[in-house]
Amino acid sequence: MLQTITIRDFALIESAQIDLSKGLTAITGETGSGKSLLLDALSSLLGGKSSTMDIRTGSDKYCLEAEFDISQNQVIKTWMLEHGFPLNGSAVVIRKEFTRDGKTKIQINHSLSSAQVLRGLGEILSEVHNQNDQILLLDKAQQLDILDSFAGLHTLRGEVKEGFLTYKSLKKRLEELELSHADRNRKKEILQYQIEEIHSANLKQGEEEELSKEENLLVHGEKLAENLDIITGYLHESESSVLGIFPKVLAASDKIKVLNESLNEMDSALKEAYVTIREINTTAQDQKEEVFFSPERLSHVQSRLDLIQKLKKKYGNSISEILETKKKAEDELSALEQNLDSKTSLEKEKKKAADKLTQACLQLSKSRREVLNKFESKLKSELEVLGMKGAGLQVVLRWETSPEGEVEAQGKSYLVNEFGLDQAEFYFSPNPGEKPRPLRKIASGGEISRVMLAIKSVLGSNFDGKVLVFDEIDSGLGGEIASDVAKKLRTLSKTHQIILVTHLQQIAAAADHHLLVSKRVKEGRTVSETEFLGMEERTMELARMIAGQNISKGALHHAKELLKKKAV
Repeated sequence: MLQTITIRDFALIESAQIDLSKGLTAITGETGSGKSLLLDALSSLLGGKSSTMDIRTGSDKYCLEAEFDISQNQVIKTWMLEHGFPLNGSAVVIRKEFTRDGKTKIQINHSLSSAQVLRGLGEILSEVHNQNDQILLLDKAQQLDILDSFAGLHTLRGEVKEGFLTYKSLKKRLEELELSHADRNRKKEILQYQIEEIHSANLKQGEEEELSKEENLLVHGEKLAENLDIITGYLHESESSVLGIFPKVLAASDKIKVLNESLNEMDSALKEAYVTIREINTTAQDQKEEVFFSPERLSHVQSRLDLIQKLKKKYGNSISEILETKKKAEDELSALEQNLDSKTSLEKEKKKAADKLTQACLQLSKSRREVLNKFESKLKSELEVLGMKGAGLQVVLRWETSPEGEVEAQGKSYLVNEFGLDQAEFYFSPNPGEKPRPLRKIASGGEISRVMLAIKSVLGSNFDGKVLVFDEIDSGLGGEIASDVAKKLRTLSKTHQIILVTHLQQIAAAADHHLLVSKRVKEGRTVSETEFLGMEERTMELARMIAGQNISKGALHHAKELLKKKAV
């Protein structure tokens, strides 16, 4: 049970502390007074959205706090222990601060908490319903959830969800494996090509340097041999070679030396020159024999160097790196070939998971169908209590066939999701004799409100002590229908704490407690204020709801009668 909620600097609410009690609490007030702000604050405190737009102008943050009595709620106590929060007697205190820079500080019994954990706690502490829930009621997935809640099938549905997720995971792994097979084959082909290309090149360490030197010699060998031929030809091999005519030069020098002794040095120089030229000729002859030039060899060397350059562009900057690339490719290829194909094993697992999923889905669908009559009968009774005599709601469950279906049954394949085989839709007949049609297509706002309240009544025992919060779900109702809704809410409030915002005097009169929200200007600022009404103030508020600001005697009389009867 929600005992106290404290609000500070939340929109128009500057400061408010509201002490709540068991039963039905009605919140009323003029339009724009801030009634729904109370529920917005409670929703935020229980894990709902936070917005800087809700921070009061001039404030840096808003602060919210609520205290719940969990003395009779073992579910919450267990949750607290499982999540490591201390139990302070029989109370759970939740505090939330939200600043303009978007930072949130959450405490549960004075221990820090994340927003996700808070949402989990909020879901088991309360249910907050507003007019948007009418839209949710028209959602097929929500309708299936309602049926499962009534039948208590969430455990079985959990098994189906687990089986479905397991099946989908195995299916995805198989699809990835199929893809990886193709990728692996392509990879193997690439690796095999790389290995073969490098292997066929038969590279050797240091080979490139040796080939470059040889290429240099081969490229210059022809020119070297040509010029050595010229030297040896002029020095010795031609008819008028230097060495051939040099003896005549020496003979002439000998004669000159005899005739003129002063030319002895010239004679000596000529003899030395003769020795030097002979040595030069011998060296040139030796070099001619050493010079090797082969166009075929040059072509081979250059082709070999071109191959090495191509391989360097693809596999590394040197022969060492190319050979290392080859080794890595060989290792990777070996690993691919040793990676045994697990497709058969996965297919067996998938088949086993599909069989298990099929059994769980069929059992879940069977269990749903077994409770349909009981669910529809109870809803019919509740709708009659709410002034819809003869109205009925029928639940239609369908299976969708598809060649891609996960479940095989009766010779066909059916699609499955995490909720099983069934796709649900509520069909509604508002009047006797009318053909049921989809609720989402024909129900008015007032009818949807009553259908939702009827469902809440039918599911009442499944709320597990939750606080039920309603924000103007009575929109569009009036007259006797409003009185019927008031009676139902009052009946429901005997087993559950209910807090609701209402514009209907019949519902406000049926409440055990009446909280008035009003606004006024305080020091130039608009603020919302709250107060619980005594009998006299409550009479005046009901009269205002009946007649507006100009309250008549008739309105006062009607208000007194409503309170006297307690709308029951």
